[in-house]
Amino acid sequence: MNSFKLVLLCLLAVGLGACRKKSDAVAKEVREAGYNMTAEGWFDVIRSDDVQVMKKMVGGGFDDKTKGSNGMNGLHIAAESGSIDAAGYLLNRGHSVDVKSSEGKTPLMIAVLADRPEMVRWFLRQGANPKLKDNEGFMALMLAVTNDRSDAIEELATYNREDLDSAVLLASLVGHPKVIDTLTNYGASVYARMEDGRTPLMLAAQNGHSEAVAILMDIGASRFATTENGDTAQSFAVSAGHDEIAAMIEKGFGGQALALESEEEVAEAMEVYIADFQPGSEELAGADSLASNETGEPLSGSSASPGGYGGEVEAGAALLGATDVNDSALSSAPRKFPQYAAVTTLEGARVSNPVQQQIVETPSGAAPTVDSQGELPLVMRHYRQRELPVEVRKISGDIASLRLAGMEPTEIDVRAGEPIPGSKLVVVRVHSRIETGKLQDNQSVEVGVIEVEDRDTGQRREWIAGRPASSHDPVALVEDAITGQRYIAQPGQKFFSEDGREFIVNDVRPSQLVIEDTTSGEVRTIRLRGPKG
Repeated sequence: MNSFKLVLLCLLAVGLGACRKKSDAVAKEVREAGYNMTAEGWFDVIRSDDVQVMKKMVGGGFDDKTKGSNGMNGLHIAAESGSIDAAGYLLNRGHSVDVKSSEGKTPLMIAVLADRPEMVRWFLRQGANPKLKDNEGFMALMLAVTNDRSDAIEELATYNREDLDSAVLLASLVGHPKVIDTLTNYGASVYARMEDGRTPLMLAAQNGHSEAVAILMDIGASRFATTENGDTAQSFAVSAGHDEIAAMIEKGFGGQALALESEEEVAEAMEVYIADFQPGSEELAGADSLASNETGEPLSGSSASPGGYGGEVEAGAALLGATDVNDSALSSAPRKFPQYAAVTTLEGARVSNPVQQQIVETPSGAAPTVDSQGELPLVMRHYRQRELPVEVRKISGDIASLRLAGMEPTEIDVRAGEPIPGSKLVVVRVHSRIETGKLQDNQSVEVGVIEVEDRDTGQRREWIAGRPASSHDPVALVEDAITGQRYIAQPGQKFFSEDGREFIVNDVRPSQLVIEDTTSGEVRTIRLRGPKG
């Protein structure tokens, strides 16, 4: 062996010996700290949120990407144990914020399952993707629903706007009342439907969830809604043998339910619903500050970032793309008005000028970022369409055949001038007419119509055969996010922006308001955001 190779071998041996001594020294220090240089020891350090020992182990050669038998790595363990500092250290070392376990669970999902809402918030701020699904097809939001994690839903709701209706249907199916309440506060609609026409109330009643039924009725779910087959929440409860729930629903089928409401009564009812969610002075003051950690210190990262240890995450990256001002953080941005003005009609009103920017939804409390755009600063807070326990089955000449709902449904025939039994409604007119529109696929068809009047209020209403009877037209409660003024919006209303542009309400739906700029013809959609959304 020549002298060069001999020297090289000697140097290598010295180096290996030095490395071994260093590794042994680190292992000793780690043991003195109460841990071992093993996978379980590594996870224990993470559970303890001891970043200094983590750095020591990594410096001693330990693989920080080590996984457990279930495919969970250190970031999953940090999510499960609420170890924010440890999670931040791992992200800075290049770990993917959306790394999946063998079950397809991301750290965000693990934080949800572990009931760690502070970690859910933190991961979202680092750009975690809330739309990813595990091996069973569940997103983080749906895991929060099925596992009754309402605090986690508070964090996820603004990132999953388009999934809230599906979530409230699932919550009603499994029977989690607090989750239902939270979802509807952020914009889930109690009028949502399954493909077969079942509503949240029907699902809760069918599956025997009395508390879920109670809260759904309390927040405005219609006990009179029907599927195409004519089934109601009550009939589902009866068929499934849930007699107590059927009796709960029956309480709303009396004569008092058969009444017509005025615009003023509708406005008052909608205002009462969201009155408890008006922010107080402390909340308004708190909304003016940037996001902070529990010590009150600013989170690391610039104000243009979701914050935290990600550093490189651009503002809004957690959102899978920016949304317009009508589906943005505008409604949760700092408000400068001390209280809300009295609700009024949107017809003829002047709302604030379109915002000449696009507001990108950011984590709760963080300052929104903007881009060029011009959108009306309107927010849809509530939807209401009070259906009644009566169905117009058919019109034959001047006779209307009605079906009155209840535990034992009854069918009656009425003519003009006759009262509807058990109510203060009287039939004014029975007739047929030709209609053309989207409900008839733009074909001209003959429809049966019965006009009724409430003898107490003088309110009149048309009920059409084959369509749900209601006490008023569908309405939305919308809010000018700049001034705080609230309006009742109905189809066909025209209103203006301060700069003189005219808009018309094309449609009011359970989850959105459709408006049109009459000058440009541009159609815009304002999604239901709920009282807290």
